[in-house]
Amino acid sequence: MIRPLLWLSLVPLMAGPAAAQEASLEKQARKLHKLAGGDACETSGYVPEDDYESWTFSYLPSWSSGDESDRAEVTLVRLFCFAGAYNESHAYYLLRDFDGLQPLGFAEPAFDVKYKNDDYNGAVEAITVVGMASRNLLVNSYFDPETLTIESFSKWRGLGDASSAGTWIFRDGAFSLVHFTVDASYDGEMDGQVLVDYQSER
Repeated sequence: MIRPLLWLSLVPLMAGPAAAQEASLEKQARKLHKLAGGDACETSGYVPEDDYESWTFSYLPSWSSGDESDRAEVTLVRLFCFAGAYNESHAYYLLRDFDGLQPLGFAEPAFDVKYKNDDYNGAVEAITVVGMASRNLLVNSYFDPETLTIESFSKWRGLGDASSAGTWIFRDGAFSLVHFTVDASYDGEMDGQVLVDYQSER
């Protein structure tokens, strides 16, 4: 039996490798972030206390027979990029055993907004999806480790009545866009139009 005082002295030694591994990952992620973010993430101003966050979780790949030994472990990293008056931007990185730490891109619909009389303060006549794009920064985003979901809410102005919002869920080793809305009217109301919806199929 290990005596209580001896057990307490062993705790730092047992936690040491995990802490060192996390510190090494943070250092690696910050280095990659500086390269991937470029000038957009260079800031000498506001930096939040949680400018670096990480989550480690596992999943069963689609090719798996269901055996728990087939589970793959990944680590998601979120790093602060910059902040404006009412928006904060973050970049995400994913660490996999087989291809290391890589920046994540997030699918978004590219769209065109038609306003009455071409006045953005006027009524929205149509929002047309014209293709798909990829973003490496998400605005006002957070990750839910329970549902493995990332959500973002980008305010086009401080009121938040004009905005775009997306939801990406982790499936089979990658994040997929499952929901996206756009509220293009500056009318004081929050009533976004759904452009992408795969959530109702689940």
